[in-house]
Amino acid sequence: MSADAAVTTAQLGLVTLSRLVDTAPDGIAVVDGSRYRYVNPAGCRMLGGTLDQLVDSAAGHFLGTTLGGPRSDPAVVVCAGRELEFTVTPVPEDDVLRIVRFRDVTDARRQELRLKAFSRTSASIAFAGPLTSVLDLLAAEVRQATGVLACTFLLMDEYGDLRQSGTSGSYPNVDDYAERLKECRDLGAPLLAVEAFETRKPVVAEGWRELTMNDPRFAPLHELSARADWHTIAVVPLIVRDRVTGVFNVFYLEGHGPAEADLGFLTAIADQAAVAVDNARLLREVESKAALEERHRLARDLHDSVSQALFSMTLQTRAAELSLRQDPPDQQLVARSLAEVHELTRGALAEMRALIFQLRPDALHEEGLVSAVRKHAAAVEAKTALRIVVDGTDEELALPEDVEAHLFRVVQEALHNVVKHAGARQAVVRIAVDGPGRRDLLVEVTDDGCGFDTDADHPGHLGLRSMSERVGGLGGTLVVTSRPAGPTTVRAVVDDVVGGAHG
Repeated sequence: MSADAAVTTAQLGLVTLSRLVDTAPDGIAVVDGSRYRYVNPAGCRMLGGTLDQLVDSAAGHFLGTTLGGPRSDPAVVVCAGRELEFTVTPVPEDDVLRIVRFRDVTDARRQELRLKAFSRTSASIAFAGPLTSVLDLLAAEVRQATGVLACTFLLMDEYGDLRQSGTSGSYPNVDDYAERLKECRDLGAPLLAVEAFETRKPVVAEGWRELTMNDPRFAPLHELSARADWHTIAVVPLIVRDRVTGVFNVFYLEGHGPAEADLGFLTAIADQAAVAVDNARLLREVESKAALEERHRLARDLHDSVSQALFSMTLQTRAAELSLRQDPPDQQLVARSLAEVHELTRGALAEMRALIFQLRPDALHEEGLVSAVRKHAAAVEAKTALRIVVDGTDEELALPEDVEAHLFRVVQEALHNVVKHAGARQAVVRIAVDGPGRRDLLVEVTDDGCGFDTDADHPGHLGLRSMSERVGGLGGTLVVTSRPAGPTTVRAVVDDVVGGAHG
């Protein structure tokens, strides 16, 4: 339509304009000073009243808006539990009348909050800390995004019992909530968690607080519910790898139960929580397996060294005992046996010190990295033919405890590889401070052994991956240089750690 053919509002006529206003999806109200003079049908629904009820009543929801100027900036108010975004337009040539146009943005704003919460919870899972902390964060995000009264995660343990882990809000606000639920179950109470487990679907129970308060089977919870004001509960199962690992209990005030979109959001959060629970379980299994493998390795070392030494000492002392029973005693044989026992005892003690140090390197915490490495090197020297030189400052370096622990294990693994694979006569461990401000740390282990091709696959050198992961976890770099029939150097550099908090 051309500009010349455009129809003005004056030409549309009052009847047409009235129909447009009455059928508009947005709320439209005429405010005279501080009171409603007219509200269209959509606006009446949003404000929760009829036209007769609203006319001449105070337009309190919109009075906080600055009415000056041709149009106010959009603002949001809460009315009848809904969020209304509105603008106010002055009527030309009238100092009193204002036209308020508003729309319900509750669902859109809640969806925005849900998306933000889901994004944050996804990040928290990706960089997961302790499980309880992660679930606490998820519960807090749910409360912020939905405005629920409270929520809590209940996880199933290996015995089939529920335990509380991660909560937000004023209910249940006790540490023994899961134990109370178990008591209710033992009394024959129909727990919603059981229904959620069996159906693998969310369960919503309106008026559940009142129902449980009137049921003696829920007596262990009566004290808690009596001082709470929740009304409805939603119980969402946590499912991962086709296995239910727990439930998510969400508590609502009366009249604020979950809609379909809310249940979809809660299910998505429950899925995130299930992933966190599964991650924690897998980590425990890995740590348990690693600990078991370490115990097996120590047992093998004990068998291969200390046990063999003790067995040899038994044989030597028996030989000396038999020699003394001879008439006359073989003094030369007795002397040789005692000398052999002496050497075996020294070796066994050195081996035991080395093994105990691997289990509990006290010097690392008490005296620092360099001193701990020196003591470990001395223990390795005592039980092998390898000569080890430790080049480092005698002063204790100010390092974070995790940096000390990981770098000590790197040195330990590197020396283990030298002893096991290199056939070296000597190894040098260098620990030095470097970089701008002398805050970077260098740890280097070099040996004069047979070397290897760093580009080839060496199953016996799987420790290299462990060392790389340890240094990488500290934000540092690990470089291994070697060649067949040549020396090998393991070099770790961690930036900006010297001067960090120790312990």
